[in-house]
Parts: sequence; C-alpha cells; structure tokens
Amino acid sequence: FASPQFRLFWGASLVSIIAFFMSMVARGWLVLEMTDSAFLVTAVNAVGGIPMLIFSLYGGVIADRMNRRLVLIACDVFSLLIILAQAVLILTHVSQVWQVFALTVLHGIVFALGMPARAATVSNLVSPSNLASGVALFTTIFSSAQLVGPALAGYLINAYGMGVTFVVSCVILVPAIALLMNLKIPPARSRAGAAPRGSIVESITEGLGYVRRRSILMGLMLTGLVTTVFAMPYQTLLPVFARDILDVGPSGLGWLGAMGGAGAIVGSVTVATFSHPRQMKFLMLTGGIAIGAFIALFAISTVYLLSLALALLVGFLFQIFMTSNFTLVQVISPDYIRGRVLSIRMIAMGLSPAGMVLLGAGAQAFGPAQATAEMGAITVVLVVGILIVMPSLRRVEDELKEQAPALVER
Repeated sequence: FASPQFRLFWGASLVSIIAFFMSMVARGWLVLEMTDSAFLVTAVNAVGGIPMLIFSLYGGVIADRMNRRLVLIACDVFSLLIILAQAVLILTHVSQVWQVFALTVLHGIVFALGMPARAATVSNLVSPSNLASGVALFTTIFSSAQLVGPALAGYLINAYGMGVTFVVSCVILVPAIALLMNLKIPPARSRAGAAPRGSIVESITEGLGYVRRRSILMGLMLTGLVTTVFAMPYQTLLPVFARDILDVGPSGLGWLGAMGGAGAIVGSVTVATFSHPRQMKFLMLTGGIAIGAFIALFAISTVYLLSLALALLVGFLFQIFMTSNFTLVQVISPDYIRGRVLSIRMIAMGLSPAGMVLLGAGAQAFGPAQATAEMGAITVVLVVGILIVMPSLRRVEDELKEQAPALVER
C-alpha cells in the first residue's frame, strides 16, 4: 500500500468486484424466486463460470499484449451495461429465466477476458521483493467484496426488491471506472531475446507448454482445480440453506455470505503477513485439506449461529488456500508470460460449473445437506492424494529460487 498506484488499483478493483458479487447473489435469489429450483440456482452460477474454460486463455494473451489499464476499463464498462440490462428487465416486469441465464453468460465472458489482466497488473505496480505480499493484498479485494457484496445485496433485496439491487450494483461501478482512468500501468516486461510475437494460438500454446514443463505449477493448478470444482460450489446453495434449512430469508443469506467474506479477509491478511514461501506452503496445505471437512460440518448444521461460525471458518480456510496457491503461481511465473499462466490457472474457475451442476443434481436427488457434505469429503480425499503423488508441492522453496530469489532470501 506504499505505492499510490497500487492503492488506486486496489480501490478500483474492490468496487468492481463488490458489484460482481452483488449481482451474483441477486441472480441466485432471483432464479430461486422465479423457479423454486435448487438445481437452477446452482445452474445460473454455473453458466457464468463456463466462459472461463475458453475466454480466460484469450484474456491471458490480451493481458500480455495490450494495455492492461484499457482492458480493465473496457471490462468494467461492459459489466455495467450487462447489469443495467438485467435491472431494466426486472423494473419493466418482463424478466424471464432464459434472460437471466443469457446475461449471466455475457457477464462471465467479460469476467474471463478481464481477470488475467487484473491479476497480472499487481506485478507492474510493486517491487519483486514485495510481489507475494502485493498478490496476497490483491486477493483481499475478493474477500472484502464477498463480505460487503452479499450483505448489501441481501439488505437491498429485503428492503427494496430485486430491481433496485441491480441498479445499485450498476451505480457503484461508476467510481471504479473513474479510478481506473487515473491509473498508470507500465507495460509488461518482455523476455530477453524473445522472438517476435506470433499468432494468438501460438501465444496460448507457449503458455500451456510453460506450465506443462514446470511440475510445481502443475501441482498448484491441480489442487486449485479440486478446491474450485468440489469446495467452492457450496456457496451457490447458500440461498437454499438460508430459506429451506435455516429459515432466515434473504437477510440471513446476506449474513451467511458476509461471514464467509469476513473469514476470507482474515485469510488474505494472514497470507500477506506470513508471505515467506515456507509459510505460504504451510497455509496452502492446511487450508486445502481442512476446507472440505468444515464444508461437511456446515452442511449438517441446522443452527443458524453455528452455521455463521462455520461459514466464517470455511471462508478463512478457502482464502488461505486460494491466496497462497494463487500467490505462488504469480511469483513463479516470469512477467513476459504471467498473464497466460494466470489465465490457465483461471481455467479451474471455468470448470467450477461441473461441480455446481454435480452439487445441484445431488441436492435435487438427496437433499442439499447430504450433497454438500459429500462434496466436502471428496475435496479432502483428492487434495491429500495430489500432495502424495506430486512431491514438488512440498518443496516450494527450492522451486522458487530460480524465479523469485528476492522472495526466498528476504
């Protein structure tokens, strides 16, 4: 935060992601009211993640080739227009389920194209020795937004209705765009002696090849994939838990999401504070194994206060895992290819719909509690299995000496 440009970027991104989480929670509640279907609640979030499978790779190329500031501004402008369209449909009483799904897909495409540039920008604004802390502080944007966005959405839905909720989500994107207008991002550093840039397909292939050759990156990608597919989807069923199991309505839904966000903030700050590779390795392994167990406990809880406490712990564990995992991916990757490596890491987010659909189908067949508990158990088993078969994840310090010696030696 000593860098004025980093503070500006952090504030703009925080406001933007708050609007994203507000619209995500509001869409889930809107679909629940329109269809009364737990499966469609998970499905509407799932279709928003599908574009990550394809468009994040193009977003990585864009992040490495184009002015990242202009990319961020364009993505926020398109996000505003998409959310505004949903608000107009609701306020004119013509909103239909297919329209909600279509706009969610469009929002997912914009998010997929912009996120590699947003994440890679951190390395342009902080020194190499502070990169790990900078990335960890960047992730507090998501945990802070997860705290504020759902709580604000829950309050607005309860007090003023769906239309106003989407309008407010639009309005708060305006200052985000204004802040980005004043941001100065240095161009990405090129690899010494690099050949002239080839086609987009060649750039994507170069990024995929780089990840394939680095076992530590492969291990980080796989553990991130498991937690994204089997742990993260529990959030999409929060509207069902709030209404049908805990009986706390939209305001209770907002607090469940907010408690998860509060835990995530603490998790992000924890990783930013303990940012030596050895410490990040411990946090990543602890969070990756424990998160599944606490999701299972959340699933079987029928006491609202206990569920709030468990949501807090799940948010903390998920964030210390994801932040340390994401930070290690950043610091291992050189700047000339960082956007593409990050876009590959984000493909895991594109595969999250598979877990959402699986959870939604399980909730329909066996009930939300049993399906969520089983997803938590699967997370524990798979993460432990990856750690056993990929020993490079247990030798993070050695792997970092090549790319980030300043971080290892500090």
